[in-house]
Amino acid sequence: MQAPSQSNQGYVATLVLPVDPASGSPIAISENAARLLGAIAVLAIGLIHILDAAGTYDSTRWIFWAYMALIAASVPVALLLLNSASRLAWAAAAGLAAGPFVAYLWSRSVGLPGDAPDIGNWLCTLGMAALFVEAVLLGLSATRLLLARSRPGGVTGTRTRMTFPHNP
Repeated sequence: MQAPSQSNQGYVATLVLPVDPASGSPIAISENAARLLGAIAVLAIGLIHILDAAGTYDSTRWIFWAYMALIAASVPVALLLLNSASRLAWAAAAGLAAGPFVAYLWSRSVGLPGDAPDIGNWLCTLGMAALFVEAVLLGLSATRLLLARSRPGGVTGTRTRMTFPHNP
């Protein structure tokens, strides 16, 4: 919370990024925080597709099974992110986000086989939610992969345990 504003004597909530005192630039989030956010995004993609899967079973069975594969893959990818700071974990998360992202764009533009009714249906609520989460996860994954590449030695493929500060 910020101090009371002089103009209206009310409180204004602000989001403030931590700043490095030496350089004055914002500090990037920690690897653990990024991995946790990534795992949540991966599971959110799985959840959104669980909610949408029932409607595809009768109309386009192959899309239903593609959803099932995506849902099944979301759990191990989330666990991989939580248990490893490797490039493989971030690449798997990016792949899990990129597949349905491209499929949604394809299904709404030229259509997928057997799914012509979705052409032009850009404002599907679950589809828009999925696009948002997938885009965020793609951005986070790309950022973490670029950061790993720019660090000396990059990210090792070793397992690292997520630790959280303990306030007694």
